[in-house]
Amino acid sequence: MSTARELILHIGHYKTGTTALQVFLESNRALLAQQGLNYADAPVKFSKHSALAFSLLRAAGVTELMHDFRNKHSAQELWQQLFTATRALPEGASMLVSSEEFIRLGAHPAAAALLRAQIDTARDLRFRVVVYLRPPQEHLKSWYNQLVKMGIDVGSFDAAVRAQMEAVHWDYALALKPWIEIFGPEAIVLRSFETSLRVGDGLFEDFLAGLGHGLPLAAVTGSRDPNPRMDDRLLGIRRALNRSGLSADMARQVMDRAQSSLDAEAASDALTDAPGFDTIRQRAEDAIAALAALPGAEGLDATVLRAALPAPQDATERQLEQTVAVLSFELAQMRTIQLRQALRLNLLEKRLDKAEAAGTGAPAKPDDEA
Repeated sequence: MSTARELILHIGHYKTGTTALQVFLESNRALLAQQGLNYADAPVKFSKHSALAFSLLRAAGVTELMHDFRNKHSAQELWQQLFTATRALPEGASMLVSSEEFIRLGAHPAAAALLRAQIDTARDLRFRVVVYLRPPQEHLKSWYNQLVKMGIDVGSFDAAVRAQMEAVHWDYALALKPWIEIFGPEAIVLRSFETSLRVGDGLFEDFLAGLGHGLPLAAVTGSRDPNPRMDDRLLGIRRALNRSGLSADMARQVMDRAQSSLDAEAASDALTDAPGFDTIRQRAEDAIAALAALPGAEGLDATVLRAALPAPQDATERQLEQTVAVLSFELAQMRTIQLRQALRLNLLEKRLDKAEAAGTGAPAKPDDEA
């Protein structure tokens, strides 16, 4: 086994459990260090090392999706500090940094060139690059949901994929191109992100296994998703709010009311004792057959009746109906608030009229506030 110090770069992809992984790694930093896997404590913010990626992107002139990055240190300063910390590890130990922002370097060759310049100063270290990939359409849907949730003004899903998302979100070869060229294909650790990894400690175990480590027995894994997906049924509403100019607090109130309305709808659908549609459909069909067998059923066309047996509402139709219901509720709320404020304003104006009349000796208007 090589005794060289190693630097492991976990580069994402987005929407592959990266936030959960980063929280896990930071929460278990001491335990993992005992296994020789050291989760870097700088430059870290929100459990991740995005400053390392952002510094390269900023130096390359990138301004979009920089998430309020204000770190004043240059890419050279940040990367050299990381190399120094890695060289200070015991022989054979590994330093680990993680940020899904790294994956963007595939869309920005100038930033990738800056990374190569830094890596060329640390060839005494070993490198590995870990990346998770999920089926492209699943990824695109999830990333679109995230963009809308973040308040970014994006168009429809089709428009966003074609013109607003960087190509690394659907061209995985482009996403990995700079990493393969800089570190060599043998340094790339590819992992497949599947829904099953969300169950229990599956993601943490899979990530550590890919690096040759096991899950520490005393590891803190947590039970809450640190970056929950927004309800897809609210995407259209949130997109409209992102363009409305409403304050963040007001937009959040609208979203909370919309979510409550949808939750109430889901609760009303959770009928445990009622028959399912398979049962309803079969009973309806059996009833038609029984009636068709009656002596006086010559005028009954059973084929026509069977052509439209009971079935659940079409998913698209249901989603439209739910959206209309949510928006109608919100409109009613706004009209109620508007009416209440108008009445309050009217009352205040009448009181002001009384005060002015009392001060000038003019006759006051009749009091019809009741």
